Amino acid sequence: MKAFPVTVLCAVMQVSRSGFYDYMARYKYDNVHHSSETTIKNRIKDIFNDSRGSYGSRRIFRQLQREGYQIGRYKVRRMMRQMELKAKTPKRFKRTTDSRHSFPIADNILDRKFDVDAPNKVWTTDIS
Repeated sequence: MKAFPVTVLCAVMQVSRSGFYDYMARYKYDNVHHSSETTIKNRIKDIFNDSRGSYGSRRIFRQLQREGYQIGRYKVRRMMRQMELKAKTPKRFKRTTDSRHSFPIADNILDRKFDVDAPNKVWTTDIS
């Protein structure tokens, strides 16, 4: 651009001067915008990996705000979706056994005698 005047470039390319300057403004904005978005995406990925995949868009958004980035939560969410980063939801703790209880334990009426003479004999006569 410095080698030739703008008027000559516009004449050769058959565009108006205003169109040329409009294109240059958009081109410059796209390059700056793309590089800053790449930087933010790298930072989002670092924060996500540092949290071992547990941080979602809200936590990552707050972390970026603390670091001084000007970005919204929905943009963070969109970028995470584009990079296929999905936070792991913790599994709910489920207690399977409670062996330290104070409840009375039922008596063993059957006494583990499972051999019977006839069907349903133990169930009807021995247990009351």
